[in-house]
Amino acid sequence: MKDLFKLNSPRTRIALGLVSMVVCLLIAASYLGLVPDRQGAILQGRAALAETIAVNSSVFITRNDIRRMEANLELMVARNAELQSAAVRDASGNVLVEIGEHLAHWEVLEDGLSTDAQITVPIWEGDKEWGQIEMRFLPIKSRAWYAFFLEPLSILIFFLAACSYVFFHLYLGRMLKALDPSQAIPDRVRSALDTMAEGLLVLDARQNIVLANEAFANLMGQQADELIGKSIGKLPWQKADEQASEESAFPWQLALEQSEVQLNYMLRLVDGAGKQHTFMTNCSPVLGPNGKAAGVLVSFDDVTELEEKEIQLRLSKEEAEAANRAKSDFLANMSHEIRTPMNAILGFTEVLKRGYGKDPEESKRYLATIASSGKHLLDLINDILDLSKVEAGRIEVERISCQAHRVVQEVVHIMRVKANEKGIALKLAATTTVPDYLMTDPARLRQIITNLVGNAIKFTEQGGVTVTVSYRDQGAQSSLQIAVEDTGIGMSTEQAGAVFNPFVQADSSITRRFGGTGLGLTISKRFAEALGGDITVTSEQGKGSCFTVSLQAQAVEHAAMLTPDEVVRESVQLESAQTHRWQFAGQGVLVVDDGDENRDLLEVVLRDVGLEVDTARDGKEGLDKACTHDYALILMDVQMPEMDGYTAVGLMRERGLSLPVIALTAHAMKGAEQQCLDAGYSGYMTKPIDIDALLARLGEELGAQRVVADTEASDGEEQSARNEVPVLSPMPPVAPVLPSLPMHIPKFRTLVEKFIPRLHARMQELQDAARCEDFEQVADIAHWLKGSAGSVGFHQFTEPSAELELAARKASAQDVAQGLDQVMALADRVAVSADDATPTRPVSAVAPVEMAAPQTVTESVRSELLETNPRLQPMAIKFVKRLEEKRHSMQQALGNDDMTTLADDAHWLKGSAGTLGFHVFTDVAAELEQAATQHDSARAETALAKISRLAAAIEVPPANGNETNQKIS
Repeated sequence: MKDLFKLNSPRTRIALGLVSMVVCLLIAASYLGLVPDRQGAILQGRAALAETIAVNSSVFITRNDIRRMEANLELMVARNAELQSAAVRDASGNVLVEIGEHLAHWEVLEDGLSTDAQITVPIWEGDKEWGQIEMRFLPIKSRAWYAFFLEPLSILIFFLAACSYVFFHLYLGRMLKALDPSQAIPDRVRSALDTMAEGLLVLDARQNIVLANEAFANLMGQQADELIGKSIGKLPWQKADEQASEESAFPWQLALEQSEVQLNYMLRLVDGAGKQHTFMTNCSPVLGPNGKAAGVLVSFDDVTELEEKEIQLRLSKEEAEAANRAKSDFLANMSHEIRTPMNAILGFTEVLKRGYGKDPEESKRYLATIASSGKHLLDLINDILDLSKVEAGRIEVERISCQAHRVVQEVVHIMRVKANEKGIALKLAATTTVPDYLMTDPARLRQIITNLVGNAIKFTEQGGVTVTVSYRDQGAQSSLQIAVEDTGIGMSTEQAGAVFNPFVQADSSITRRFGGTGLGLTISKRFAEALGGDITVTSEQGKGSCFTVSLQAQAVEHAAMLTPDEVVRESVQLESAQTHRWQFAGQGVLVVDDGDENRDLLEVVLRDVGLEVDTARDGKEGLDKACTHDYALILMDVQMPEMDGYTAVGLMRERGLSLPVIALTAHAMKGAEQQCLDAGYSGYMTKPIDIDALLARLGEELGAQRVVADTEASDGEEQSARNEVPVLSPMPPVAPVLPSLPMHIPKFRTLVEKFIPRLHARMQELQDAARCEDFEQVADIAHWLKGSAGSVGFHQFTEPSAELELAARKASAQDVAQGLDQVMALADRVAVSADDATPTRPVSAVAPVEMAAPQTVTESVRSELLETNPRLQPMAIKFVKRLEEKRHSMQQALGNDDMTTLADDAHWLKGSAGTLGFHVFTDVAAELEQAATQHDSARAETALAKISRLAAAIEVPPANGNETNQKIS
């Protein structure tokens, strides 16, 4: 029954049309008189009644019998329900007889004619009209507004229309099933079509929709029946193919015209909710008996998400290409920035190695250039790492109570050395009162000011740099402002606008003239923004620049306000305080570390300041000593064999030891400090060890005193200590081939003396194997030579031996012969020292091959710690000796596939080298440790070869300040 009232359904429309036809025919029949007139019949009956009464009344008037006429009228009114009243009126208008309330209801009409409710009939007395009879009937037609609907014809029309609609609708429901293709489909098939996710339409030959499944109907926001009969062309279709013209036919048109299947047409359609969809459209013609298409089945596969993903992929590709271009630009900048200091480092190292620096002052100048270039490289690496963190969104800042003005003072004090070297002034000033303590990040503040001041000094050749501190007290919006103003080269407006972009400087000539990476300002600005502030710049070419840092920083509650004079006065006190040193009261300190070099270094440093030092090799030994001895403080590594530091310190706390235990570890990743504190450590410090920071921490923990250092006495002690360090013999500038180990040390000399006869014996075996083309034996001996020769300091054999081994593995006789000539030529010239320059055995019968001088390492590996504290030179020599033993151990472990030993040795090198200031070994040792852990022999061999090359380039500053540097390994 619910379909009975669906006005948009085809059945309803057809039924309503048929009903309209029936109504029209009924109305026409009524006007033609083909339908009986009930009102006319009633009027005729009333007229006949009135005439009968009038005839009777005329008889009574003739007889002058008014009484019987009145009785007759009363009888008529009583017997006829429609007759309401009646009256007899004479010719003069006098009412002689009144039946009912006639006069009250009688309406006097102007024309005196009868109506459907009032009838007037004359009464005759002979030929003369005596009067008239008036009769009042009930009205045939109601005078209300709804009177039309109460008329018989209207009621008839409404009745027939309603009944016809019901009958027609039910009849068409059965008859149209034979004509409606959608109804001809079985319900189970239609239900299956409705469950399909893709839209389906069936079109007739005129492209009208004769069937739509639920998926397509829902897409359009309509009922499936509502789409029946609509032309598909009236839907808002758009061609998705950009090359398709507006006049080109749609696929269903082509399917009907060509009677062929049309596949993979891209169309767009806006759904009922206004969202645009993209469809992959396929059309299959429905062929009739004559072979022509009588209809078409159209399927719509919604590929909107795929298209969106394609767009996203395209955008991602463009972003990746842009990132690749940025990477290329980055590498181009880095190539220039890295090669410039490397050129100076390698060039002056080669000058010193060839003995051109005869003059000590000239050598110092060369070394200063090398040191400054190395420092530039280190700053570059730090800037790149900081920038990578900033770009990755991993920048971290903190807000703690600190003396921000002291941070600025320290930076100015440190940077004044560079300013003095350039002959320019560096001043600190304050224009307002400054709180003694502010809430900000002192580390980031220090980095920002260091970058800005360093930048100002770099681009200033005359005049000076002024750092001005001020403070704006605005409650929650209070800020610390630091202006760095210089009298340098300045910038144009365009250059100032781009100066905070990465790798941007004023122009290429400025880069060549002053150097720099262009990263410092970018990083500083990002740090300032992270601290709730910004950095702005004003500049004028030729007159200088002014960079202003504004950081959100609230004063700590009850913080004292320092006047500008007090700020400057504290700066002077800071500079003079740098001449103080710590003095301890001889407390006992336990150093727990598995690295011999780490223990030796700490023992030298701590004994020098008056502490009693005891050592332990691992956590277990450290735990035992801590429980049986009375120490004031323990310095303990974290990663150690037998028992690590976490376990050891945990057991110490369980046993009631409450003394301070400070972690000294190479783990400097985020979370390492908290992990140490959670384990029970009292403090945390990273390796390589910062001696000043360590002594300051020990001074706080042990209550040491800071006393004024005796500069002259200290210098004398250092000179005495330097004189006690044995002087190493300089390495000859040319052949013979000598070991890089210090031959004045008996143990090293014995090691080399034992190796040389073994070398000659193996050379004979190598020559015999090559003559017999036993390439496997050649490869084995070359592999032995590659590792063993380097282990005793003959690094000249490393690369030729590797090439010989590779040639033997390839079974290339020609390459093997050439490689054999090279290693034999080197073996014939080996000697223990310069005094034993003559060969230790006769020259081989194999004719030596003319070859270039053996490849030498052009890099210089030096200890930063040793540069500032020459008294540690014996420890450096001890480290070199231990490094040679470890290298030999690592080479054997790699050959025996003993990755556990290899990883342990690499871990030792990673920590010990950094402890003594040989930071160049840190990364490659970490690489070797990781390769050994992952059992990657090829990567381990590459890393070990690099370690050998670095070891060959180690230089230790001389004991006598007037001598040149000595190559140790």
